[in-house]
Amino acid sequence: MPAVHAAENPEALQMKIAEFERVAGVSRDTLRYYEKIGLLSRPERSANGYRRYGKAHIQELAFIERGKAIGFTLAEIKRGYEQYKKLGKLCPEFRQQLNDKRAMLSLRVSEDQNAIRQIDKMLK
Repeated sequence: MPAVHAAENPEALQMKIAEFERVAGVSRDTLRYYEKIGLLSRPERSANGYRRYGKAHIQELAFIERGKAIGFTLAEIKRGYEQYKKLGKLCPEFRQQLNDKRAMLSLRVSEDQNAIRQIDKMLK
């Protein structure tokens, strides 16, 4: 997801859904779904009813995208982010989940490296 800084783009603080989906690289259907399930906070509405996304939504979406890239489910991301917002830091449970994911990924990398070595031996 491209980083957006308010200093570079003052409009980033009040984007309609079309601009937000372009900046975020996520479809409007996905944004609406995240909003519906409570993963993305509800944006303010303009006088004519248009959603207005801001910097907080960019930060929320970045957290969601990082969580998905790591392999968390949307439910796990939601729980982790809710606790993060309450505590101002990652809660112990989410930290443990991150450590577990890290260990699992490290093992997978090790197994993949072993498989590559086996392939290299076969190719000699």
